[in-house]
Amino acid sequence: MNTTRRKIADFIIENPAYCSFLSIREFAKGASCTDVTLIAFSKSLGFSSFAEFRKALQGYVLEWSTPTERMKVIASASENASSLLKKIADAERLSVEDAFNQNNIEKIQGAIDLIKKSKNCFIAAHNASRIAAQYLHYRFLSLGVELIILDLSETHQSVARLLKEEAEDTLLISIATPPYGASTIAFSRVCHERGIPIISFSDYKLSPLVELSRIAFICPGLAGFAGVTNSYVPFFSLFDALAFFYNYEDARNDAREKTREIEQEYSDIIREISNL
Repeated sequence: MNTTRRKIADFIIENPAYCSFLSIREFAKGASCTDVTLIAFSKSLGFSSFAEFRKALQGYVLEWSTPTERMKVIASASENASSLLKKIADAERLSVEDAFNQNNIEKIQGAIDLIKKSKNCFIAAHNASRIAAQYLHYRFLSLGVELIILDLSETHQSVARLLKEEAEDTLLISIATPPYGASTIAFSRVCHERGIPIISFSDYKLSPLVELSRIAFICPGLAGFAGVTNSYVPFFSLFDALAFFYNYEDARNDAREKTREIEQEYSDIIREISNL
């Protein structure tokens, strides 16, 4: 590398998490180079653009950095507390909107149908995704439906529990965000191969869970944070939607039945009056 490209490389190596969050203009300023030089640097590494290079860098950062480290990077890049708060609020709102745009009513109703006809419904999640799993479990438990969270650290126990059930009576709900838990992916693959239907919740359409799933819900990460950190707000929002729709058809059927009863009562009264 020449002096300029070495300077860019040193800037990246010094703090890859910070660099993966920067725009091309901010990156060029930090590395003391021009946008054009940065694009040329990206192409010299085999990437078609700076955006492609930054995405690869983000993937690398996600493999080793903790959520706390990534959030520190985001906070340090903000001008002040107010701008950080606005950035977070806007990002969460856009992520939820994007989640509902990507997951239509047919997908929600299809998931509800699978849950209702399954005798045994399990949830597979690892690390931070277990927080989302616990909320989903709580949401449906309040409706009288028990979704069993598997302890994936006890592989033998989880597999044995799964093998006790008939595939056609079983459903697996898998939840994963980057870096995708190997145990969640492996368990989902086992279920897929046994013919057990899977409903998945993940952040991206190329998530390893998507190809294994009967129904795949996409819950995008924080918009505007360039994939540096995950958000579980879209997951919770979709879980709320599932809970509402779980009773939707029953409520509509009850309403129709009550309407028929009132109509019948009205007809009976009309006949009674007519016979007077």
